[in-house]
Parts: sequence; C-alpha cells; structure tokens
Amino acid sequence: MECNTVKLNEKDQFINKIKNSDAQVTSFYEYDAVKEDSFIKRLKATNNGKEHQLSKVVQSYMSDLDLTQQQVESINALDQGAKVVIGGQQAGLLGGPLYTFHKIFSIITLSQQLSKKYNQYIIPAFWIAGEDHDFDEVNHTYAFNSKTSSLKKIKFHTMTPPESNVSRFTPDKDALINALDQFFKEINETTHTKIVYQLCKKIINQYDTWTDIFKALLHEVFKDYGLLLIDAQYPALRQMERPILQAILEKHQDIDSAFRQTQQATTNNQLPQMIQTDTNTHLFLHDDHMRQLLTFEDGRFKVSKSNRYYTKEELLEIIEKEPERLSNNVVTRPVVEEWLFNTVAFVGGPSEIKYWAELKGVFNILDVEMPIVMPRLRISYLYERTHKLLTQYHLTIGSVISDGIEKEKQSFVRVQASDIFIKEVEQMKERQQQHFEMLLEQVDGNHDNQILLKNNNEIHQKQYDYLLKRYLLNIERKNDTSMHQFREISEVLHPMGGLQERIWNPFQIMNDFGIDVFNPSTFPPLSYTFDHIIIKP
Repeated sequence: MECNTVKLNEKDQFINKIKNSDAQVTSFYEYDAVKEDSFIKRLKATNNGKEHQLSKVVQSYMSDLDLTQQQVESINALDQGAKVVIGGQQAGLLGGPLYTFHKIFSIITLSQQLSKKYNQYIIPAFWIAGEDHDFDEVNHTYAFNSKTSSLKKIKFHTMTPPESNVSRFTPDKDALINALDQFFKEINETTHTKIVYQLCKKIINQYDTWTDIFKALLHEVFKDYGLLLIDAQYPALRQMERPILQAILEKHQDIDSAFRQTQQATTNNQLPQMIQTDTNTHLFLHDDHMRQLLTFEDGRFKVSKSNRYYTKEELLEIIEKEPERLSNNVVTRPVVEEWLFNTVAFVGGPSEIKYWAELKGVFNILDVEMPIVMPRLRISYLYERTHKLLTQYHLTIGSVISDGIEKEKQSFVRVQASDIFIKEVEQMKERQQQHFEMLLEQVDGNHDNQILLKNNNEIHQKQYDYLLKRYLLNIERKNDTSMHQFREISEVLHPMGGLQERIWNPFQIMNDFGIDVFNPSTFPPLSYTFDHIIIKP
C-alpha cells in the first residue's frame, strides 16, 4: 500500500487554527494539542485511582470476545495504571461510515507514537456511544455501485425503532441480514466477497444487541492492535459512575450555568455554536421503556416524554440503586469519560472537537481536567482505476476531494460544444435584454404594460436559458462514457458533496482489497498529521 498526504483547500479553518496554536481556539481547551509540553504534563499527571476497577469492567465487557495477546496486555496495562488515548462513536450499521475506522486508527496511531516516544505503554481505547437513542443516525449506510457509478442507501428496516438507547435494542436478525444482503448486492463481487460477507453474517447471528454486533465487528478488525472497547451504557460501568452522576445531579444548575457561559464566550470569539440543548440538567432517565431527557422546573425534575416528575432525592436513590437508568447528554458525557479514564488525549471528529470547546467550564465545575483534544486523522482511498481517470482528465486529487468535479466536468462539456452556438445564444439573451429595456422606456408610466413587458422578457430569457441548458445536456449525452467517468470520480472521492470517509462503508474497502486490509500486517503505518492522508491499496 502507498500512503501520502495532501493539503486540502480547507473551507473550515478550525483544525488549521489548532495546528497553528491560534489563541482564538486554543484558549477554550486545557492544553495546546501541538505542544510537546502538553503531552509531558498529561503523561506525568497523577492517576485517578479507578484504573484497577475500570480494568475489571473492561475485561468483563470484552469477555464474550476472543481476545488477542495484545488486548490482554492492554487490559493488564490498564490495571497497572497505564494511560489511554481514547475516542468514541455511535454504533452504526455494518460499522458505520469509514470515519469510525479512521477515528480508531487515529487512536491507535497516536497511542503508538506516544508509547515509542516516551517509552511507556499507552493504551488505545474506544468508547461505544451505546447510550445514544437517535436511531435514525445509525440505521443506515451506503454502498457504491461501480456499474452505475452511484451510491445506494442501505437501511435496516424495523416497524419498532428503539425509544431507549441502542444498547438496549435487540434488532431482528432477518432484517439485519437482509440489509447485509442488499449491501453486498450493490458492490462488486471479488475474490474477497464471500469471506467478508460470511464474517458479517456470523457476527449478526452470534450477537444479539445492536451495540454488541458493532463491538464484535470492530473487534475482528482491530484486535491485533490491542484496542480496548467499552460501551457507555454497560451496567458495570454505570455502577462505577455513581459518584459522578450524583455530582452532576447535585450541581446541575452550576453545570448548566458554566456551559452556557462558556458557549457564549466561544460565540463571542467568532466560533460556531455547536451544542443545541434546552435542558438545564444534562442527564437522561430511562423511564417507561424510553430514554427521556430530564429538565429541572419548579423545584422538581420532569421527564421529556411524559408528565412524570421526580424529586432530587428520588433521582439520587435511583442513581444509588439503578444507576444504569441514568445516562449523559452531549454536555456531560465527555466529563464522565474523562472521570473514568486516565487519558492523555481525546481524539474526535471536526464537530466533536468544536463542541468540546464549549465544555471547559463544565469540566471545571466537576473538578475533572480536560485532556488534550486532538482532531482525528482524515483518510481517503484512491483506487487504481480512479487514479487513471484523474490522470486522463488532468484532475488533481486534492481539488477533487475538497471541491468535487462539477467545475471541471462543465469545462469538459464546454470544450466539446460549439463556441459559436453558445456565443450566439448568449448574444441573443443580451439583445433580448436590450430590446426589453428600450421598449420599457416607451411604456413609462403605464403600469400594466410594464408588467406585460417584464413577464414577456422573463419568458424569453428562460427560453434562452433552457435552450443552452438542453444543448449542453445533449453534449453530455453524446459523451456518456466521459460523464459516467466523472460521476465515478465524484462518488469515489467526493460523494454526496463531501469526504469519502463520511459516506463510504469500511466493508466496501475490505471487499475490494481483502479482509485483512486494515490489519497491522497490511495497512500502512501512519503518522499523526493534520493534513489529509491518501492511501492507495
């Protein structure tokens, strides 16, 4: 595999500001992510004392997996107080979009680099957001059909979507296998298809809950890296969290005030507002088989999907006896994660690291130090065929990834078209406009005739636009092969107007290049970079 980097035309300068230690951004974090001193301080920080209990919880959570020696070593290192690099993601269908894997590679890469540089074991850990209940975000993926150069949305269909979090959801296996079949129906059949398909089907049949299936898929791909996995909704983890959940409830007004003040400071500093929430409690309660947001009003806590109220004492008793009924929202989840783990760095996507900037005040209220916040690696896969098409049409990969190919495609069509025809139509439009303005002077003061002329001019201008549009469309049809190839380039490198990793599914890469494509023996060694990585399998 070849591995290179390319600088993209960044429309969003947030990551560049982190890279350049711009105070507009870095002032809202505890540490500057590019300074070596930040890592030294975090590595020297005193541990929180929870590492032994946490290692037992992680070991218990992963006990249904066939652990590798590397993972056993990671669990033992966690027990002995080794620090972690951590990140997390919702449990997406068939592993979710590629960036889930890239986030894990970011965690692995950074942990490996820090381990080597500072001569101490740094553990890669991945946090599965099983407490989340927004099923529409995780119930689908996309498959690229090379024959039609198009993307097909593959969705898990259910008549009863979960109203609680996805860790409590047990999907219908036939419906899941149907989604799997639809995915593999769309993609190319290769020498790897059967084994990749059978792996997915075996895991679906072996595990029951939505997050356990996701966990097992990730484990199969990343087990040889020593990656540790934990589900935010795992009951034994919730038992550990009772003190911090109690603190969040007791200090909910201070937490909300600190969050709102920090968020206001970020927006005053020209940063975009990321977190939208009306709650003032920042906790959910599992009640009536639903995950319901708690809001404090009139001295009591109200759940969002019914008229039921709870006193603070009643909720504290639930935390003590049934902590798994509580879960965090976007404001409190990062703090709880850091309260549990001895973290060197948190790795997040572009949106995640932006919303973390709004949370420094919350960390302070709960007396938890924010770790180093790092943007994850961004990666695209360049197929040999796509590379040849880029060369054929004189396209640069960086510009295609950033901006797509619409401008270049239209330039290609214009070259194939008649300049004389296009110029004549454009001149006809100009003459029409001139005639309109001349006639308009002749009916000055006559409102009805002015309206008549304006409407007539609009009709003529639209007809000229239609003529030119249809003419160019006919040129496209005449060059159907090239148009198909432009679509192919777009859907591979700039699908749906964005990055490949946000749309494509990782099992498409495994299907095309082998079940071990992400394995340490095959995948190229990465270096942590703020630039975009291009991998040519």
